[in-house]
Amino acid sequence: MAPALCLVGPPELHQPKKPPTTPISTYEDLPVCKDLKSSLPPLNPLLEFFFKAVSHTETPPPPPETPKCGYYWLSAPPKPKELTDYEEEAWKLDSLTTLKTIVCLRMMEKPNKEAFYKSLLWVHKNHPKTLALNVMVLGALGWFDDLRRISNYRSNRLGYDYEEESDDDDDDEKKTKAAAEIAPKDDIAKARIAVERYQNDSDYRFLHDRISDLFAEVLKSDLRLLASGAIKSISFASKFCPSIDSPYDYETLICESIAKKMFPRNNHIEYKYVEDPYYTYRVRNRLGDQVLIPLREAIEKVKKPSIETGKALIALETYRKIFGAESKEEGGSIVLFHHCMKLIEFFSPKENMVGMFGNLSIGDCSKKLPHQIVVSLFKKEKVKGRGPRGDEAAELEWKGLLQELTNQGKLRNCVTVCDMRSSMTGTFKEATCISMGLLISELSENPWKGKIFSFNEFPKLNKVEGDDLRSKCEFMRQMECTEKVNFGAIYNRILQIALTEKLSKEQMPKRIFVFTYSDFVAASKNNWDEEYREAWASYRKRGFSTVPQMVFWNLRDPVAEPEVFGSPVKNQNGGMIMTGFSNLLLQLFFRGETDSRTNAGRSHSFYRGVNVLSVMKYVPNVEDVMNCAISREELENLIVLD
Repeated sequence: MAPALCLVGPPELHQPKKPPTTPISTYEDLPVCKDLKSSLPPLNPLLEFFFKAVSHTETPPPPPETPKCGYYWLSAPPKPKELTDYEEEAWKLDSLTTLKTIVCLRMMEKPNKEAFYKSLLWVHKNHPKTLALNVMVLGALGWFDDLRRISNYRSNRLGYDYEEESDDDDDDEKKTKAAAEIAPKDDIAKARIAVERYQNDSDYRFLHDRISDLFAEVLKSDLRLLASGAIKSISFASKFCPSIDSPYDYETLICESIAKKMFPRNNHIEYKYVEDPYYTYRVRNRLGDQVLIPLREAIEKVKKPSIETGKALIALETYRKIFGAESKEEGGSIVLFHHCMKLIEFFSPKENMVGMFGNLSIGDCSKKLPHQIVVSLFKKEKVKGRGPRGDEAAELEWKGLLQELTNQGKLRNCVTVCDMRSSMTGTFKEATCISMGLLISELSENPWKGKIFSFNEFPKLNKVEGDDLRSKCEFMRQMECTEKVNFGAIYNRILQIALTEKLSKEQMPKRIFVFTYSDFVAASKNNWDEEYREAWASYRKRGFSTVPQMVFWNLRDPVAEPEVFGSPVKNQNGGMIMTGFSNLLLQLFFRGETDSRTNAGRSHSFYRGVNVLSVMKYVPNVEDVMNCAISREELENLIVLD
């Protein structure tokens, strides 16, 4: 008779599965309100539970005070919700997602183990079969220490026996004394309690058996790996399996269960006629001597493997700061702006994330930003034999960027002040300062085109010399700079040139860009208010109704929301402070820049594109990111049974 046909199928069937991808949208349709809290959509119960769990602590908050009105006490305020209350609501909405969320608590970069164990205990109390049948998944993750703790969840020493709290302090004290009186005094008493619990609590017995099954199965596999010499493939089950006669062992008797499954009586003739107590005693010792000790010695110098946290899980901690209650106490919109920018940059348009930045880029997504071009040019200085070709590529990229921004009419009438201190030579900040100063100077029209003010107590308007991008960058590197700058002298020099060249109001620079590594107060040589008043009086006297607004760009500090500052003169706008530098901030800046040929008066229009409410529109949707976080291959085998 011919053998049965074995179907194999195409090679694609045998390739490893790729993790499922989750499309990520943004808050593009978020209504813009004055208050960010009013703008944010409400969180669903799953996210509420996750955010509460991440920040959970067992230290109880102070009890709310009962309000008093005259001689009468009003009704007491409602008791705050517990973590398990949030967990129950999430479970009702989507039990499987809630279970995956609980496991994700342990996968966080800084896991909250208290919340993880407390959440699992709630699952055990309410859905015991679900927890027990997912023990294998936790084992596959290498969480043997957690399994050991779960098996001993009632131990007061570990703090996992979560009971309903009483409002009466006297009752709490009585319960504490009663618990101390009945606490086991010796190891025999602990073992007796463990036996009674195993015999009388069917849910606990089922969990106990599944955990001991897992340990026995993995330890057997590790022994085979040890015998074959594949030490690096051995798990850490032996390290986290309780030692014989340890407190864990006496409180759970888990070693007895593991040992009997490692050395079953039916498979070992030497135990055939041995009475149960002595059989138990002998296999427990054998477990320690022949299994745990050699395996522990083998993995002593092996590094424990770790699970990669993943972008989505790391990002969820930032979302918690945006959506959580504490966001209102962290510094308002400035801090929230920083969190939003961090999230947008975190989810780059790589891999399976949607290309949410298409409308933020400068034309073609493949074009480099100005600082990226200059950085690549500086890097090629160190590569021998690539100078001419590298310069040619950077030159073409630079000209293409200039042409595109010129066609869009952006940054047409501006002047720049560049802080080119020698201490910054060769740094990213230097490349940023050079690129932005050079870009704005080349986009401007005469008489400002190709000219840059030095960051100096006696600022000089330098004409940038050089025939190509490299020589122009080298010229800027040689500009003499000091620790502080005289803004009054810059205002006066602009006015002097305007009078000499007989410039019209439309030809006057609308903005003065200052690129530096200092904050505004530290950079100013004199009192800026006084300098501005004097400048405004001089400009007005000579027929100019406004003074160029200032964009002070602090490249040193972390990215923060731009701050618009007024002037000491009524109905005059002094300018704004930009803090930090990133690709996204620069893209938002370019996107907000209006066409100065038709909207010359809207010199601060870009600010509306980079405040916290506008930037929030580009933040990835938190629900989508949560779905991405739980769509991990390690969580695919989790199941919900009861």
